[in-house]
Amino acid sequence: MGVYRYAQRSAGRFGKLSEITGLAEAQPVIFPQTPGSLDWLLGPALQELPQSEDAFQLAVFAPEQASGLPVMVFLPGGGFVSGAGTVRWYDAQHFAQAQNCVVVVVNYRVGLLAHRQSVGGGNLPVEELLLALQWVQRNIAQFGGNPQETTLAGQSAGAFWAFVLAQLDEARGLFQRLYLGSLSYQPPMSQAMADERNEVIASALDGTSLEQASTEQLLAAGGALAKAWAGRGLGLYPSADDAVPADLFDASQAAARLHVPEVLVSYTADEANAFIGMAPEQAFSVDAVRGFTAGNFAQPQGVFEALAAEAPEATAKQLMARAMTLHQIQLYAVEFADQAVAQGASVQLLGFELSSPLPKAGSAHCFELPFLFGNRQAWHDAPMLDGITEETFSAAAAQLGGALGAFIRTGRAASDSGESLPLHAPGVQSLTALTESGLVQREIDRRFAAKRQVLA
Repeated sequence: MGVYRYAQRSAGRFGKLSEITGLAEAQPVIFPQTPGSLDWLLGPALQELPQSEDAFQLAVFAPEQASGLPVMVFLPGGGFVSGAGTVRWYDAQHFAQAQNCVVVVVNYRVGLLAHRQSVGGGNLPVEELLLALQWVQRNIAQFGGNPQETTLAGQSAGAFWAFVLAQLDEARGLFQRLYLGSLSYQPPMSQAMADERNEVIASALDGTSLEQASTEQLLAAGGALAKAWAGRGLGLYPSADDAVPADLFDASQAAARLHVPEVLVSYTADEANAFIGMAPEQAFSVDAVRGFTAGNFAQPQGVFEALAAEAPEATAKQLMARAMTLHQIQLYAVEFADQAVAQGASVQLLGFELSSPLPKAGSAHCFELPFLFGNRQAWHDAPMLDGITEETFSAAAAQLGGALGAFIRTGRAASDSGESLPLHAPGVQSLTALTESGLVQREIDRRFAAKRQVLA
């Protein structure tokens, strides 16, 4: 692995970045952040590296004697407030070797540092991710990569930014394929929503500007936001601006703006377990589940009855997790896939259904990542992997990593035997899912429509 700087600040905390044209090696650091809310699943790896407001870095992994190989640029997640590409979780040397490609994993700003001067003032990660992609175009051939055969990949918040870039004209030609892992329906903030956040921030900072506040003060203000929005959603996430359209998640508009012809979308079976798994059972009620379905589904009674019938012994908390997973991630993946195919794109959907032995986890958000990269040792202290046998891990990693590797090389995800997974089509009734026993076909439940509130 090599770690390189791809940009640097030229003026102030939020000033315009300047590109770094050559290879500037660096010791790995991450952008300032507090411990992540998913550490109960993932472990403490993010706390190992030094933090810096100048962590504009990317890590490059390549097979020995690589030449002219396809490239994957991977954007990690972290709920817009944590995460980094230089952390050991994303050690992609095994993946690069096994899938015969070059991998680049990118750091980008998180938390309040990702917002120019104020929430609603503009999303800074777009600028830096464009610079990172341009760095790849200039330099990746030196590592044996072909810049004209680049897949942009992202997971969770990284998938959000990959989704933005795949619709952004400025990014056209910087990558040719798109992988979206656990993309969550998260329309950008309106100005009114941003103003609410700015009131909390102003109080937390006692009038000090984001430009003048210390790093510690910014992190504390971010904590105040998280506390203020606990139980109501994310306290901090991107706002609408020139690069992030208000209708980013309008599936038909997103598909019309899409500038790549080949797309792979994946999700886990129990995404929302990651977010509410540690919450007490008594925090949820059947009435709360009914309220969520009423607010988010066109046929709430039908959805509630179907979820209850699927799992008659499920608690209210378990029903809420299933409803959240369905609305936020799984149904949106199908909605976008339908529209993208209608616009002429080639799309494949892939579910991940292996379950963690960790209580309350199941097939939670992020559980697929160690299998995707095939780097179990890098996750040695991740509680979600405790109890997974080496045989199970190796078999699932070969299938999941192989599916993504095939997509990077050919534009078609495939099984480890080389058979291409089915292409999606509007109205199709099935998708491919990876279970402990291998790849299977699963029915897409098209009975229920989600309510989508897209900003105008």
